[in-house]
Parts: sequence; C-alpha cells; structure tokens
Amino acid sequence: MTTMLSADRTEKFLWWLALSGAAVSLILGILFLVWPGETLHVGAVLFGLWLLFHGIVHLVNAVTAHAADGLHRALGAVIGLLFVIGGVVCLRDVVVSLLVIATIIGISWLVGGIIALVEAFAGYRSGPARWIVAGLGGLSVLGGLIVLIWPGPSLTTIVVLTGVWLLLLGAMQLVLVLRSRPSTV
Repeated sequence: MTTMLSADRTEKFLWWLALSGAAVSLILGILFLVWPGETLHVGAVLFGLWLLFHGIVHLVNAVTAHAADGLHRALGAVIGLLFVIGGVVCLRDVVVSLLVIATIIGISWLVGGIIALVEAFAGYRSGPARWIVAGLGGLSVLGGLIVLIWPGPSLTTIVVLTGVWLLLLGAMQLVLVLRSRPSTV
C-alpha cells in the first residue's frame, strides 16, 4: 500500500512539474514577443532560468522514470545536462556571451529535437502523442538550425524567434501534459 501511495505521489509530482514547465514556456514566449528590444538582456537571463528549469525536469525524469528503458533515460539526462549548462552560461555573463548563448541555444534545440524525433518514431510513443512529440522535435530542430546558421544578424530577431518557439513549445507541452493527466490529480 505504501509503495502504491509513493508511486501515486511521484506520478502527481511529475505531472505538476511538467505542467509548470509548459506554463513557464508559454509565459516566457509571451514576454519575449511583447517586449523584444527591452527583454534582450532580461530575456537572456529568463531563458537561462528556463534552460535550468527544463534541464532539471529532464534530469529528474531521467532518474525517476519507471517505464522508460535505459537508453531513453540516458538521452533525457544528456539533454537535461545540456540545458543546465546552457542555463549556467546564460546567467553567468549575459552581455559578453550573447553569441555563445545563441550557439548553446541552437545546439540544445537541435539535440533536443533529434531526441524527440527518435523518441517519437522509435516506439516510445503511439497514436496522436507520437505526432505531437514529432512536431515538437521538428520545431526544435528547425529552431536550432536557424539559430546556428544565423546567430548574429539580429539579437532582437533571435528574441522574437525564441518567443515564437517558446509559445509553440509550451502549447505542445501543455497538450501532452493534459493528455497524460493522472486520474488522481
């Protein structure tokens, strides 16, 4: 009975954690789009916090996931570590490291997108969730490539693209989280 209650609590906690991640993505996306010029520096700090938060989410899921196999958990841990490293770089020296931040963002999105595409088509997902995860992965790959190919033409453009990406990412995350809602939440 205690094990069942513990598993139920873990499932609820992970669901609320994922819901929080989706909300943070949506809120930051709106802020990035409403004030692109003013949020360039603040946005880099906020994005650093987002990377840290999502990196922690990925690491917690990699450690606590019961249904996932070792490869899936290891890939989740890798993307979590990349997100945490990117977050630390963003928060360390915002003005000097904007180009480095753009590169880390591009790599994180690219790797995260590839992992999502592998997850979508390697049998980890089925039905509509497979296509949502694949769409999320495709958007991440596209966003990563754009940032890596054109990192410096306009930092404001990067902020706007990041805002759009965060809105799309947050919306897709929200759909996935709501679809996987435990019955006891």
